[in-house]
Amino acid sequence: MSPVPRRWTAILRDLADTARPIRPEDCHGLLNRWWPQPPEEHTAAKRWSMNGWPVPLGDHLYHWTLTWLDDDAPPPVDPEGLVGEPQRIGDHLLEPLSVTRTFDHTYERLLGAPRGPSALRSAEVRSRTPVVMTTRDASGERIPHIWPHPRRLFGAVHRSGGGIVGGSGAVGAVARFAPPDLAGPWLDLVVDALTLVHRSPLPGQDLRMSEHRHAENRTVLGWQGGFTLELVGGDRVHADAFAALLELLELAGAGKYTAQGFGALCVDTVTGGRLTTGVPVARARRSAHRVSRTAGPRRGAETRSHAVVEAEEFGGTLFD
Repeated sequence: MSPVPRRWTAILRDLADTARPIRPEDCHGLLNRWWPQPPEEHTAAKRWSMNGWPVPLGDHLYHWTLTWLDDDAPPPVDPEGLVGEPQRIGDHLLEPLSVTRTFDHTYERLLGAPRGPSALRSAEVRSRTPVVMTTRDASGERIPHIWPHPRRLFGAVHRSGGGIVGGSGAVGAVARFAPPDLAGPWLDLVVDALTLVHRSPLPGQDLRMSEHRHAENRTVLGWQGGFTLELVGGDRVHADAFAALLELLELAGAGKYTAQGFGALCVDTVTGGRLTTGVPVARARRSAHRVSRTAGPRRGAETRSHAVVEAEEFGGTLFD
C-alpha cells in the first residue's frame, strides 16, 4: 500500500535573474497543471495542500512543501520525478534540485495504530502563512472569522442523507479520502475529543488579524500568530485521536484556501504523563476577544467590517 497522506519537501533553484515576487496564484496554477481536478469537482476541496509558498533560502534557492491527501488515487504527477526539469511559477523558472518524501504514514496507521506509552496532552500551534476561515451567514455571504476556535481549526465534515458528501481541513481529509470503514468510527470519536480541546495563549505569539493581497487585487483577510491546544480530560482513545488530529492539521492545513498556500501551520507536540479520565470543566461564556492588527495600509474595509472576532464558544456544527 502506498503511504498516504504523502508529503514532499522540495529544494528548487531559480533560473530567472530578474522576476517579480512569487505569488500564491502562480503556485496554485502550477499545481493545477500537475494535479488537475475533473470539471465536476472544480468547486470541491482539493486532493492536495500547498503548505505555504516557496521560501527563499538564499543564492537563488527555495524550499517548498506539498501534501497529497487522497487514499485511492495517486497524484497524476509525482514531484520526485521532476528533479532536473524546470517548472514555471509566474515569472520564475524553478528547477527541482531534490524532492524528499517527508511523511509516509497510511491513514490506517495514522488513525488506528497504537501510539507510544505517553499520551499526547498538548501542542503549540504557530501559523506559517495567513489562515483564512469563513462561514456563510443567513444571506449566503461569506464572513471571515479571525479567531481560531479549535473545532473550526480542524475543519468540517458535510453529511447528506446519512452519508458523507464532503469536507475540508484535517477531519475533511479523513472523511473524503480515508477508507470509509476506518473513517466513520474515527470521526464519531473525534466529535467527543474536540469538546475536550481547549485553547490558551502562547507567550510571544499573539494572535493578530492579517491581510494578504491575493489574485485579481483581492485582499484576503485572515489571522496569524500562535496558541497552545490542550486536551483536558478524556481517556486514552481521546488522546490518540487528538494526536492524529494534530498530525493531520499540519499536513492538511487550516481554513479555506489551503490549496493556494494559505493556512499553513507548524505544530509542536508535548507528551504528558499519566492521562486522567474525566470531563472538561464547564466554561463561562466569554465576551469577544480583542485582536491586534498588523501595521500597513488600510485595505478591504468593507470586508473587515464584517469580520467576526469570535467568543470562545463555537456557534456552528462540525457535522452539518
